[in-house]
Amino acid sequence: MTQKTVSNSALSKDIVSKDIAPKESGPISSELLAEALKATVDGIVISEVTGDHCRIIFANPAFETLTGYTADEVIGKDYWFYIEGSEEQAEIAVLREAVVNQESCRVTILNHKKTGEPFWSELSISPVFSDSGQLTHYIAVQKDVTQRVEKERSIQERHESLLSLKDELQELASRDSLTGLHNRRYFEEELSRLWAVHQRLEATMAVVFIDIDSFKLYNDHYGHLEGDKALKAVADKISESFSRKADLVARFGGEEFVVVATLENGVDCFLDHLERLRQSIIDLKIENKHSTVSPYITISTGVCYGVPPKGASSSLFTRDADVAMYQAKKTGRNRIEVVSYEPDEKVILKPAS
Repeated sequence: MTQKTVSNSALSKDIVSKDIAPKESGPISSELLAEALKATVDGIVISEVTGDHCRIIFANPAFETLTGYTADEVIGKDYWFYIEGSEEQAEIAVLREAVVNQESCRVTILNHKKTGEPFWSELSISPVFSDSGQLTHYIAVQKDVTQRVEKERSIQERHESLLSLKDELQELASRDSLTGLHNRRYFEEELSRLWAVHQRLEATMAVVFIDIDSFKLYNDHYGHLEGDKALKAVADKISESFSRKADLVARFGGEEFVVVATLENGVDCFLDHLERLRQSIIDLKIENKHSTVSPYITISTGVCYGVPPKGASSSLFTRDADVAMYQAKKTGRNRIEVVSYEPDEKVILKPAS
């Protein structure tokens, strides 16, 4: 295409008279509208469509101020040149689609001045058609919205920070401060949910109560600081033993802990797992001179497992697991007692081995 060089003023008057000025005579002259284009505070670029090309033929002073490019530097260049380097932004694809469809569009993109300085630009493009419906020009209007975008981002970041803080506070509220395990309140809320899921799926679950044997005597003899250390060590071992995402481990209160688990591999495998946990507590070798069953700290465990009966609440399993735990203490400590709600078994209390 042969490029003819004319002044910005002449170009603006020419475009206004051909494509923007009202077709009917009116009180506003094309010269006045041309001056308005130059005076507006928004950057305006007019591009002429010739075949597959879209070349800039006009840029107002506000565009020069906004981007650092002079009109002479941009006239004759491809319409897309001043948003080069922004292609990775999703909004550019929206803009290109609007051009393909010959539609108006408004996007906010991160653009760059001639110096390389980034700024946020709100860019609007509008197609201009001849009387016969032929696309002839595009008018692009852009403004610097950096302050607005940064303010919006700051608000969003504060909002996300508050949400994160809320989540952290909720997490802290659900945790036992000494052991880091979930607390009793969280356990009771989560158990109700897990109970309903297992009940609906008719899946086998277990509730396990674990109590440190003779712990009051341990505290009295070794002191509460040592008692806290022992509680933390036992809690860590239980948490390590039940580390699946689906497992729930909590401190029920005092020296009592509770576990909720799905029996994916059958009850025998689960009880073997609990037996290994019982032995691992002894292997911690936390001295307890007041224990009647071992020179070290031990645990008594009560288990209630089965498919949650229809119409029953989760308190059924927590009650019977608690009963089983106290039965383990009554029959010698450092052992496991079990209550089964399997369909083919009577509800009975029995030792794990």
